[in-house]
Amino acid sequence: MGATSWNVNEGSEGMTRFNMLFCVILTALLPLTGCYMTLEQRWEAFDAQRQQEVGVKTKEYYLTEWGKPTKRTKSPGGGDMWTWEFSGYGGAQGWRKTLIFAQDGILKDFRRDYWPKELW
Repeated sequence: MGATSWNVNEGSEGMTRFNMLFCVILTALLPLTGCYMTLEQRWEAFDAQRQQEVGVKTKEYYLTEWGKPTKRTKSPGGGDMWTWEFSGYGGAQGWRKTLIFAQDGILKDFRRDYWPKELW
């Protein structure tokens, strides 16, 4: 019987490939971990953004960014109320965004609604 020699580095090449592949996959998936937001979280982010725009953004800005509103009415304070609406799946799902502008055309307040609400 001859002596068998064992090379300690024989299995390390396969392990190195595995480690590299694992690192590549992990790096590719890492940015996705923070991307998922629930519907309610997306609307909360919408609210936070609009809150920062109150007293700053104008009607012209929203016409450029959002397009023509679905509905335009006068607010009790003499300004304008513009509403954008979307409905899909036969009305089973949708949203309504209403912006209230002061008489000078600056955003004064906002409202929003969406349906259906998440049940979890």
